Amino acid sequence: MQEVHAVALARGVALSDSIAVDTMTIVDSMAPSGTTSLQRDIADGKPTELESWNGAVVRLAREAGVATALHEFIYQCLLPQDLRARGKLTFPA
Repeated sequence: MQEVHAVALARGVALSDSIAVDTMTIVDSMAPSGTTSLQRDIADGKPTELESWNGAVVRLAREAGVATALHEFIYQCLLPQDLRARGKLTFPA
């Protein structure tokens, strides 16, 4: 959330200074067994919205010259699975 906030500020989007903490308070109140649609799609081998979420943060951050190490890591880790689900990559047997 701090990376998203930094990207937003660098791109001229005014967000509350407490947005990361406020958002994480909501996330922390959710059931521990809860999952996101992206997580469920990855687990089920389905195409995901990776490009629209982490991919967008990474692209916008690069354009703004902002480092987003965590989003970059998540994106690079999940991208092969998303590409496989889209039929654009095969894994060795």
